[in-house]
Amino acid sequence: MKIGIFWYFKNRVIGITHHFNQSDQDSIGLIDSTYTHVEYWETLKHSFPNLQEFEYEEIPRGRVIYNAKKQKAYVYMDAKLLKTAIAKQVAEFFELDFESVIWMKDPHYKT
Repeated sequence: MKIGIFWYFKNRVIGITHHFNQSDQDSIGLIDSTYTHVEYWETLKHSFPNLQEFEYEEIPRGRVIYNAKKQKAYVYMDAKLLKTAIAKQVAEFFELDFESVIWMKDPHYKT
């Protein structure tokens, strides 16, 4: 299981994932990635030249965090991505058990 940030571009999940430690949790038990979409976008554009013409918020995106108290991964994402086939791709990308994830749309990630 990993946490991180992602985009869904041309029927593919792209982004950055990483492992975490239980000791990384904040005061309410959440463990979030330190990566931000705006900062990581510049790195991602170098790996995917066809992203050069887009700004980071133009591509549907999301974030995976871990709730240590509930022992569950939470995926916050653009409502456009809340489809089973896409969610399964996100789960695979982050090495998550699809059935145990809490899937949530987040207006912050609206495109």
